[in-house]
Order: sequence, then structure tokens, then C-alpha cells
Amino acid sequence: MSKYVKVMFGKISGADSNLEYKINEFNVASIWNPNADNPKDMGGFNISTEDKILRWLVRGDIIYDVEIPNDAELVIVDYDNGVYRTNKMLIKNPKIMTDEIAHNFYLKSTLPEKAYYKSLAGCAIRGYRNTCLKIIEDKINKNNIDLVLSEWHDFHMPGHCTEKGNAEVDNEIFEYLKEIKSPLLISRFVDKEPYIKQLTEDKIINLTGQSGSGKSTYAHKYFNNDEYVIIDTDEIFSEKRYENATGLNKKLGNYFRSKYKELPNLGNDFDLIYNDILEYCKNINKTIVIDCAQFHCIKDVHILKGKLIVIRTCINACYNRTIERYKINNINYTNEELEKYKEKKKSIFTWYKYTNKFLEKIDLLGK
Repeated sequence: MSKYVKVMFGKISGADSNLEYKINEFNVASIWNPNADNPKDMGGFNISTEDKILRWLVRGDIIYDVEIPNDAELVIVDYDNGVYRTNKMLIKNPKIMTDEIAHNFYLKSTLPEKAYYKSLAGCAIRGYRNTCLKIIEDKINKNNIDLVLSEWHDFHMPGHCTEKGNAEVDNEIFEYLKEIKSPLLISRFVDKEPYIKQLTEDKIINLTGQSGSGKSTYAHKYFNNDEYVIIDTDEIFSEKRYENATGLNKKLGNYFRSKYKELPNLGNDFDLIYNDILEYCKNINKTIVIDCAQFHCIKDVHILKGKLIVIRTCINACYNRTIERYKINNINYTNEELEKYKEKKKSIFTWYKYTNKFLEKIDLLGK
């Protein structure tokens, strides 16, 4: 049995009629009827255990250890969710609740599966961001997202300490859940099939996705034959990649460097670059595949021609792939260099949201 614990806002338990508790001395219930049918008539004090308290963290900002003396009575109200009541207890060792402590409770937890969805909502309200991310990663998918959202909305009804919550974290976690639910949006946590839309009948394929999504692998798998020619914008605009580029990518790299005194930037000048590529390739009698991560930087989506394919690998996987790729390509890296690169690549957790906005614009075309 895990040791008993109790979470409260300071010394006040909202679960026990706003009772103020004594710390480091015994609290004795004024009402105690262990045979009552409901907790209100039963009286006593609510407590839980370390492997169940995750479900109740929304109820406080201080976590206490609980000691039950030998002469006390203890009743199991709800074993699965870790609800116990006692008529006598000592609470001690107060600690300010943190995300780290919440995460440790999660690792110890033995709750029923459904209880994790309520726990997620409670942890989001309290601002335990990293704990929430771990719960989503481990417990939530496309098959159970409807139930998760139902539990989420139920938990956010008045009376669940939302007035003492962290709105920023709560809103962020809700956005991640909506991404999982959406048939359109890229998710941080869940892989989805590529999004494909035919825009015009031109022999052009616009292939995009975040770094590490596998878009180049997709291009070589499906378009590596004489019917297609693949343009990799990294080989055109990255100086390091340009030096080793060959074929059409090398020619386009030379073209842009000769045409412009200052090389255009995919982030700021995407529309110009896209139109220049199409103009340069207009006489090529093959399907042009443009492999580029920066399609979301487009200002006018109506200039796109042909077919759009968006690789919707989950962003957690994209991030991990980029790190592994860095290790392979830089075998003599130092720990300092690796940590610096990891920090830099965390921008992917922001940038993919721009791809989602791009997807929303594209999906409206023709409707």
C-alpha cells in the first residue's frame, strides 16, 4: 500500500466544507458515521494514496503526508480512484505542489484508465504542463479522444477549482486535444495520414511537412522514376547543401544566385521563389515535385498549382528524428553542441502551428 497523502489549498480543504486543519498534530472528526451511505453523512476526513492522488491534485497547492494512528478508523469510499475517509489523522511534511511532484505521482499511479482523463484536466487546471504532456503521450489517441474530451468538458464545469487555475496551460493542453480530434490538423502527439488535395490539373506536386516528418522519404518512395523530377529547396537555398547539389537543384541554385543580388529567403519570399521555380521548369515535360518545409510561409495560397501533399507525422516524432539525424550526420558532436541543437529544434513545436493554419486555408479552397 502506498502511503497516505492529502492535497489542500494551504490548510483549507475544500472537499471537507472548507475546514482548516491543524498541522503536525492530530485532527479528530466532529462527525463520524462509517456506515452512512454517502460521504456527507459519513463525516470524517478525505485522504488518498500516492498511487491515486493524481486524480485529486486539482484540489490544492500543498501536498501533505498523512499518518493514521492505531486507534483511528479508516473506510474505503472508492478504492479504484483512491478515496478514503478517516475519523482521526495527523498531517505533516507540507510541500508546495510542483509539476515535478505531479509527474512523480503520475509515474507511481495505478488509476483506472478513464481516471487519467479526469486527472489530465485537473493537472491542466493546476498548470502541471509536463505532467499533462506525458499523460497525453502515454494515454490518449484517436480512438479514445471523444471520451477524453467528454471527461475534459465535464471536469471544467463550475466547482472543480477552475477559479484557482492556470489558464495558459489549461488552454494549451485543450488545443493539443483538439488537434488529436481534428481530421485536418497536424498533432503534436498522433500520426495522421498525409493530407492530399488536387488544386489544379497542372503537373506539379507540392510536398510539405515539418522537418523530420519524412517528406523526402515519401518523395523518393513514390516519385523516384522517370515520370517525375524532384526539387529539394534545401539544396537550392542552404549554402551547405547547395555546394553538394547536382542536376536540376544545382541549376536552380545557380539561377537564383545569378538573378538576385541578395538570395531570396523561403520564409519571407516564398511566393516569389515558387513562381520563379514554376517559370524555370515550365518546359520540363515531367511532373515537378517541390519538396519544401516552408509552404506555410506562402502569402497567397491561390498561386499554388497541381496537387498538395502534407505529411502529417506527429511533431514529437519529427523532433526526435531531427535529433537522431543530427547525431548521425555529426558523429563527433559534443554534449554541449547536441544540447544547443536540441534547444534550437524545439522551435518545431511552434512552427507546426503555422502549417496547421496553412492547412485550414487550403482546405477552404473550392468550398
